Amino acid sequence: MPFMHLLSDQGMNYTLNRPLLDGTSPARLKEVGGIVPQIKDYDSWHTAWLGLAKRAEAEKRWLDAASYYHGAEFYLPAGEVRNGLYDDFARTWALGMKGVAGYEPIAVPYPGGKLPGFRLRAKGQERSVFIFTGGYDSFVEEFYSFLLPLTELGITVIAFDGPGQGGALRQGIYLDHAWEKPAKAVLDYFELDAVDWLGASCGGYMSIRAAAFEPRIKHIISMPTSYSGLDMTLKQMRPGKAQELISLFKAGDRKGTEALVQRERLPSSVFEWCIVQGMHITGTKTPFDFLISIAESSLDGILHHVKQDILLTEGEQDHLFDVGWIHRTMRELVCARSVTARIFTAREGAEQHCQLGNSAVARHEIVRWLARFYPGMPIKENTAAATNVAA
Repeated sequence: MPFMHLLSDQGMNYTLNRPLLDGTSPARLKEVGGIVPQIKDYDSWHTAWLGLAKRAEAEKRWLDAASYYHGAEFYLPAGEVRNGLYDDFARTWALGMKGVAGYEPIAVPYPGGKLPGFRLRAKGQERSVFIFTGGYDSFVEEFYSFLLPLTELGITVIAFDGPGQGGALRQGIYLDHAWEKPAKAVLDYFELDAVDWLGASCGGYMSIRAAAFEPRIKHIISMPTSYSGLDMTLKQMRPGKAQELISLFKAGDRKGTEALVQRERLPSSVFEWCIVQGMHITGTKTPFDFLISIAESSLDGILHHVKQDILLTEGEQDHLFDVGWIHRTMRELVCARSVTARIFTAREGAEQHCQLGNSAVARHEIVRWLARFYPGMPIKENTAAATNVAA
């Protein structure tokens, strides 16, 4: 199903589309579309999604309930209310997936707790092990429908929430820019010596950072390509304000930085969400401390360590990332074995962030690229219905 334009606010409209495009959209479209008139801001968003979640749970539609609980918690600040809604998400997801053939929950030991996720074993002879992580706001379970078709190609999928994400964050494991740490934990736990790695949204940075210091990662997909964790926040500021913020921040002017951030935190704006979500995933209490933390997630001075094959992607109308970041990254991948770039277009219906609207075309492109390294991997025409890839 194509990307839907249902809300005037770009950020909320994008987030509204996420549960519509996960392979069950016909059943959800009427229900989700019905709450559109109720949504005016982040407060009414929460109320509307929570109502959907409770109704779906009462009717024992567990996976719908899980998706709607994720919607209900999405724009909330860190705290017990948001934590409780994550628990509701995890509980209803587990009920919905109970007994589903081939779905294997995992929990990888890690300092502070465990990294949760799932494994989907390859159908037939295994050609590849494919590791997946999401980004700034996703729960790994959102990507199940996107990843499942890979198993038909002889690919075993291991998908997990890392530091700052989903079930790991719920345990107090906050974002760590050094993504080679969770990468090592997962590779060691499953005793893997050669894998492919896909990172979605801000996971595009994480996949590259992990590969720079973890040679067991042989092929990297960065979807889309993110160079710096600070970039997305700056992109959401009003014209001329990003440079002002950087000047104050780099000068160490906490008071000035906080004052500017406060002026830019317009109610229910994408910038407001960036700050609230950023403090949530980094465990910081002030915007200035969040900026310090997220600025560590940068590929500056890192890319020459990448020696693998890498696929960089982007959507031409991505509202969160800048298409120029892909070019910057390409220029600095001077030691990579090969570099391939793919920019998806509106003509393909894949112009949005992470190709929401036609993520099947993104999956098809990934498979075509991987087939270069796995002779005999079947490549079908890209006729699959769109499924969800979220931020």
